[in-house]
Amino acid sequence: MSTIIPTEDVDYTELTRSYMAIFDSQAFYQFLNTTQTGVAHSSSGTELSLLLKSIITSLTLCTIQLMMFCFFRNIFKTLYQPRCYCVPVNERPEPLPKGFFNWIVPTLSYDIHYYMSLGLDAYFFVRFINMLLLFFLIVGTLNISVLIPINLAGSSTEFGASGLDKFSLSNISAEKVRYLNAHFIMGLLTIALFHILIVYEMEAVIKIRHAYLLSPRLRESVISRTLLVTNIPTQILDFESLSQSFSVVPGGVKKVWFVNDYEKASNIVRKSNDAIDYLEEAELKFIKSYHRYYNEEYSKELFENLQIRPYFYPPLYLKVKVPWTKLVYHITIAGWIRVLGLQKRVDQISWSLSKLKQAKVAIEREKLKLSSGSLTKYNCAFIEFGNQTGASIAHQCLLSEKQGFMDKSLMGVHPRDIKWKNLTKDNVITPLLSRYLVTSLCIILIMLYVIPVSFIGLISQIPLLVKLMPCLGWIYGLPEEVRESISSILPSVLLSVLTEIIMVTFRFLTYYKWKLTGSEMELDLQRWYFGFLFIQQFLVVTISSSVTVIFKQIVDQPTSIPVMLATNIPKAAIFFFQFMAVKALTFCGNNFLRIDQLVLRNTIYPFLDRTPRMKFKRLTNLLSIRWGTTYPVYSVYASIGLTYTIISPFISISVIFILLLVLLYYKYSLRYIHNHINESETNGRLYPSALFHLYSGIYCLECCLIGIFFLSQDHNGNFPLRILGWFMTLILMVTVFGNITIYNRYNKHFHNLPIIRENSISESTSSQSLSKNMEFDQTFQMLYLNPNFKYEVPKIWLPSDSLNVSQEEALRFHNEGFEGSTTEGASIYFKLFNKVSNVKITRAPPDYK
Repeated sequence: MSTIIPTEDVDYTELTRSYMAIFDSQAFYQFLNTTQTGVAHSSSGTELSLLLKSIITSLTLCTIQLMMFCFFRNIFKTLYQPRCYCVPVNERPEPLPKGFFNWIVPTLSYDIHYYMSLGLDAYFFVRFINMLLLFFLIVGTLNISVLIPINLAGSSTEFGASGLDKFSLSNISAEKVRYLNAHFIMGLLTIALFHILIVYEMEAVIKIRHAYLLSPRLRESVISRTLLVTNIPTQILDFESLSQSFSVVPGGVKKVWFVNDYEKASNIVRKSNDAIDYLEEAELKFIKSYHRYYNEEYSKELFENLQIRPYFYPPLYLKVKVPWTKLVYHITIAGWIRVLGLQKRVDQISWSLSKLKQAKVAIEREKLKLSSGSLTKYNCAFIEFGNQTGASIAHQCLLSEKQGFMDKSLMGVHPRDIKWKNLTKDNVITPLLSRYLVTSLCIILIMLYVIPVSFIGLISQIPLLVKLMPCLGWIYGLPEEVRESISSILPSVLLSVLTEIIMVTFRFLTYYKWKLTGSEMELDLQRWYFGFLFIQQFLVVTISSSVTVIFKQIVDQPTSIPVMLATNIPKAAIFFFQFMAVKALTFCGNNFLRIDQLVLRNTIYPFLDRTPRMKFKRLTNLLSIRWGTTYPVYSVYASIGLTYTIISPFISISVIFILLLVLLYYKYSLRYIHNHINESETNGRLYPSALFHLYSGIYCLECCLIGIFFLSQDHNGNFPLRILGWFMTLILMVTVFGNITIYNRYNKHFHNLPIIRENSISESTSSQSLSKNMEFDQTFQMLYLNPNFKYEVPKIWLPSDSLNVSQEEALRFHNEGFEGSTTEGASIYFKLFNKVSNVKITRAPPDYK
């Protein structure tokens, strides 16, 4: 018999019925209440052959994808190495050597300090993966060496686990219950090593972060000296009053950027950008038509007499105001809707030129209003202090003795990271209510996630699926291997899509918490997304198919948590071994190959790139990593690994495997694919949160061991390990105390900068390692001015052609007042009797900044 005596099943029928009554559907209720056992238990006792069979499919697919990547890497260079070709020359890294596998060793050998040039969030993420790799290599080696032989020897003639569970704690029989003493010792060692690692990393984070932010080059940047202050009283909303108010701060106030009403300017800019796209697209149509008719032996004079110009229905611009609020939305409706009003098409070129002229006049008018001070001011401002120390002191102080005034300040805000809509909300009640509403919606999403997961789970049960939907009976006509692949792979794909949808939904909702910057959104998303993943991808899968069942058990009997974990977690060990292996292979293959972009590049994009400007934007619009939803994924994987490192030590192999592939991909993509500027940079604040999230795995491990030690019964019916259970309970309390102590000790260092510091610290960071995020701000005198007030009407950019049509058009536009119109840097080529054209660009647009 097993050493662990499971508790009696608890009937939650009435509780579930009360929750589901709102749906008033007995069928729906029965569907959701089919089981209260974690789906991960289905893998308990799996044989090695079956496990390998499920992994080989993913391994084969991943290998094919990697081979395709190695082949296409040197063909589609702007797709797989865009930073070597699609960024300014001085920012391009050296391309990787050609060859099928010649990219792997150079990628892995890049020094970690290189990634500091991409920002602290990128640097610390690479460090995070390296740290986890080192930790699981050490802990995994120790636990596998010590515990696997003990687990294998733990069976008896009366009891022995089946399949791969023989290598886990589940194989310990009642006759050999004292073998669990080794698990207690290795658990203590693992927990001690974890805390040593956490403290070491916290010390390193503080030192590196302070060295980075206090380096001479960064300390003198405008961003480091500027403070965003909100809810400023109207009576001091001018430069003189603010300067006087902050006169006590060292260095005083140097400059103030007020936040003015920009809605009208934003609407003008939007119409202007649409107009330039419509104009250049119409010109391309005109040039193509000219070449087509020219090929058919029309003379130039005859062609001009034909008056062939593109006509279209111009878009509709609507202004919608939300009742009882100050919210105003500007909506653009496609022009074809004018057909319903029996309207006539207009000359696309003439319409676009007139809109550009109107925008040029209108935006200048708004700039004059801004300079004269006639635009409405909002109750917030960006205040540049004389030095970084002054800004830091002001940031740490209570700025007003009156409650609700100047109650929030942000330091180091990137100008392109500002959420202007949220910054201009002067009604305090609306954002507060919205914040509570969004928080409630996020909780509901986490709770109800089990419903779509339950439907997806039906796909893995083909007989039940066909019974519910007879129209799918044709599935039985497929070979058995195909049906097995569908039932094993398709649910995983759909779950990944569903998780992606949830992530996008969280990101959308977080915007309506009225966060003022993208970095604030990333920090908030990290907490919520980690909570969602840990609950739904670990706890619910392991313990129960319903979040409500878990919460009900915790509320009714908090002391039963260790028992609940001890009777469920060991059964799910093989599931998570398989889960992580398959996840690693899927991640690696999909992200390296980028099959969606590869297909779109060779099918749809040539038709979407209707002008040189559109093609330039697509090529230079590099991917940006959203770190707020990236860190949590690997925090959850590491937490699962920590939970099972004693219970089933082989889990460390899966964790190391996925971390190695993740490290390879991100070292490659951060250098050659992703944008090197992270506008939502948190300056390393995501990393400490990711480290603290790992405590979730430690707590699960400790609670599970407590339950195991208290439940373990020998062949005489005694409970000889209760003393270990009490010791582990004490360790849990010490861990909680340590967690709180470490958090309180280091937390303030991630929000504030030290005033008293050693020179060695501030000089330790090389100037080459500074993020380029901060380099541009020295060149802008209107750094924190809303970008709509810095807008200039774009210069017309046409591709040169062999008949000089575009050159003549550019000259005509120049003479009509659109200075700078040019054909330089772009050209159009015709083939197949001038029926097919191709646009090529060799430089940026003339108005590119």
